[in-house]
Amino acid sequence: MLSMRFKSQPSMAWNKGKAHLKHHYGSEMLFNIDLKAILIAFAVSYGAVTLLLQNITFALLAALLPDTALYGFAPLFLLALFLLFTPVLSGYVVAKLARNRPQLHVLLSALLGAALYAIFSKSHPLVWASIPLVLTWLGLALLAWKNKRH
Repeated sequence: MLSMRFKSQPSMAWNKGKAHLKHHYGSEMLFNIDLKAILIAFAVSYGAVTLLLQNITFALLAALLPDTALYGFAPLFLLALFLLFTPVLSGYVVAKLARNRPQLHVLLSALLGAALYAIFSKSHPLVWASIPLVLTWLGLALLAWKNKRH
C-alpha cells in the first residue's frame, strides 16, 4: 500500500529542522539576553552621568558671573556633552558587560535610549530618538577597536 503525505503533514526532516530552529531562535533566545548588563549600562550612562553633568552645570553657573562670555556657553556645552556622550558610554558598557551577543545588547540599549529621548523631547521626537540609535553603535565600535589593539 502506498503511503501518501499531504501538505498539512510535514516530513520528519522538516520537523527535525524546525525543532533545531526553535532551539536557536525561539524562546531560548530571550533567556540569553543579559538584562542586568543592559540595566547597569543604562543606569550608569543615563543615570549617573546625568546627575554628574547636572552638578557640574550648577557648579559652573554658580561660579560664573552672568556677564562673562562662558556663562551662556557652559549649559550648551554640557547639553551637547550629555546628548553625545551618554549613548556612546551606554553602548560601550553594555557591550563590555554582555556575556554573549554584544550587538543584540547594544541594539536593545539603543532602543531604550531612543525611547527615552523620544519621550522627553518636546519637538521632533523622531529626530531626537535617532541620536542614541546612531551613537550607541559607536560605543560598540570603540570596544571592538580597543580589543583589536590589545
